[in-house]
Amino acid sequence: MFHLLTSSWSWLKTTKETRWNMNIIVIGLDNSGKTVLVEAFQRLFPSRTDDCTKLKLTTVLFDEYQVSICDLNGDLKSRETWPNYYAQTHGIVFVLDSSDLGRMQEVKIILTHLLTDKRVAGKPILLLANKQDKKDALLPSSIIEYLLLERLVNENKSLCRVEPCSAINNFQRKNNQPMIEGLRWLLAAIGDKYEELHTRHPMSNSSITIFKNTRGSGERCLPNSFSTTMGMSKEKRKHSGQCTVEASLLRPILQPAN
Repeated sequence: MFHLLTSSWSWLKTTKETRWNMNIIVIGLDNSGKTVLVEAFQRLFPSRTDDCTKLKLTTVLFDEYQVSICDLNGDLKSRETWPNYYAQTHGIVFVLDSSDLGRMQEVKIILTHLLTDKRVAGKPILLLANKQDKKDALLPSSIIEYLLLERLVNENKSLCRVEPCSAINNFQRKNNQPMIEGLRWLLAAIGDKYEELHTRHPMSNSSITIFKNTRGSGERCLPNSFSTTMGMSKEKRKHSGQCTVEASLLRPILQPAN
């Protein structure tokens, strides 16, 4: 046991220098399932949670990335604070309830405001079409059409991927593949333009970035050590990351027109 813990710490220490530090925010309407999704990432990858009073901040080690994930509340009042985090993030995960047709117009309005914000323009966005297991869930193609995503992406030059998933039922790793592939795509898209995004808003050089809270007082928290009990080797992660051709057809990527 001691040898295992020593080996895990050695791996974390040696890879720290080579990992890309990235910040992403997870947003969406309340009851969309985004917190369940973040909890799934905590189970799937070596992770640590920072005990901030204002923020739900998790750092995960995924492939060659060290990712600070900030889960922002989705109630009406909390949505007013979202723009405070746009400038500091490299990319955005937007979670929507594919089965809640009654709130799709609300999602459309929020996404329009999000994508037209100059602090978001050009940043990659992963849209997780959650709760695909529900009977009335919209397929990604219908979501793209209804939300006018293609037009928004072209107008604001933000690369966007729509990923169907069912986070609420994804307790086994094999069922988490859509979310894993979506996150891998988002981080790779950030990596492709990392220098540009980093220059737009310089990030902290520390091992984990603490976003400013909504009051503007940079609150720093004491991080817990990384949990490695659920960690997998990079080879296994890559192997389990393979997806079927049929599933790939349901994952449209919207590329801004030149």
